[in-house]
Amino acid sequence: MKDYIETFPKHKMGIALLVLVLAGLFGYGYYRAIPAETSKLPPVKEPAPLNIPREYSPNDTLLDLKIERDRERSQEVETVQELLDKVGLSDDVRKQAEQELWRLTQATAKEHELENLLKAKGFSNALVSISQKLVSIIIDEKLGVADVRDIGQLASEVTAFNLEQIQIVEK
Repeated sequence: MKDYIETFPKHKMGIALLVLVLAGLFGYGYYRAIPAETSKLPPVKEPAPLNIPREYSPNDTLLDLKIERDRERSQEVETVQELLDKVGLSDDVRKQAEQELWRLTQATAKEHELENLLKAKGFSNALVSISQKLVSIIIDEKLGVADVRDIGQLASEVTAFNLEQIQIVEK
């Protein structure tokens, strides 16, 4: 190390030292020039209560079905993703796998959208499951004829399935 320092030209060492000092001074001046903006911060309030989901009940079959639906959908997506990750797939197989992945993603999004719309319409506990040929809706309350008609129409609009392909079940 000593040999390296002795062979390093003194004028280059001086320039390097000058650059380091100037960088330090510039950084210090920049830090001092920034005003402290702590006074502009709003006062600290109590944290908002967390939206903790309702307690699990062993009799809550809709929640169990939702968990099972999401688990199965995740397995399907994982299987398709593993297929897409393989090297040497033909273009046709890759295209079919991409289409299936897109269909699964869209089905999941539409299920959640329809469940949220049903909740907004007053059906607080509903399960929607979309397969390739059928939309199944389970509602956790008694339904009248008008309710069934409204739910079917809403499901048809969201999913683009015909009314004949929509199954509505009271729990």
